[in-house]
Amino acid sequence: MKFAICPNLSKKAAHQTTAEVCERLRSHGAQVCMTAEDAAAFSDITVVKSRPELFEDADFAVAIGGDGTILRCAGKLLSYADERKKKPIRLVGINTGTLGFLAAFEADELFMLDRLFTGDYAISNRMLLRSTIIGGQHDGLSLNALNDVYASRLNGRICDFAVYVDERQIGVYRADGIVFSTPTGSTAYALSAGGPVMEPDLSLIEMNLICPHSLFARPMLFSPQRSIRVCYRGAGTGGLRVHADGCEAAVLQNLESFSVTAAAQTMPFVDCKGHAFYDSLNGKLMQPLKQLDVRF
Repeated sequence: MKFAICPNLSKKAAHQTTAEVCERLRSHGAQVCMTAEDAAAFSDITVVKSRPELFEDADFAVAIGGDGTILRCAGKLLSYADERKKKPIRLVGINTGTLGFLAAFEADELFMLDRLFTGDYAISNRMLLRSTIIGGQHDGLSLNALNDVYASRLNGRICDFAVYVDERQIGVYRADGIVFSTPTGSTAYALSAGGPVMEPDLSLIEMNLICPHSLFARPMLFSPQRSIRVCYRGAGTGGLRVHADGCEAAVLQNLESFSVTAAAQTMPFVDCKGHAFYDSLNGKLMQPLKQLDVRF
């Protein structure tokens, strides 16, 4: 088996965890690969591959860090799959960050890596979003997102935009911005914007307004077959910033748009516990509530 290791060495304990991961995988006879840049931080524990070759023939990609590290690794896997017209490589997330909601397990649970060699794990195929810029200097630019696509006013002021579903207008809104989320991303920005938590294996597109100037704005859920378009209506200077998984993609000007649809491919997440989502939901998002001493 071949493993592509993608660590975020700026995270606390990530260096030690990466070394332990490599040692454990190699004890099973696996080939372990990192980029030359990452491998420079270690000595004699890995077969070094340059970035273009990192995922070549890999069976798994192991992201070591927080949720941001896992999202960046997923983005690289999607780009690699798009370029070669292949299915994305199976992704294993190991948390050394703060929340690590996307991780398969924690840094103190590395014994679970043994299950990758016995087949004792499940695959959760996560829905992805595909967003395309329409009009302006970024016309035609397409992006994939595992968590969300969101847009907000460039100068921080409230903004106006119209939303169309299958080219039928469903509303004109005034808000600080708008978030389109996958079920995986329902526990991220969309949750902070007041959206529901969804099981990650579902296939739905969630829409949330960010701080809407309305008493009646509510989250909406759309079928993955729908094509959604947001048209920015902004006069004067500034613009609407569009982000995919937290990375700025483009700035739209008046009457320019971006579309959101379900991507054709999915991202295969490895689940070694069989109930990782519910463990994370109960153990991480509910943790502040558990610390309260509530008596009835």
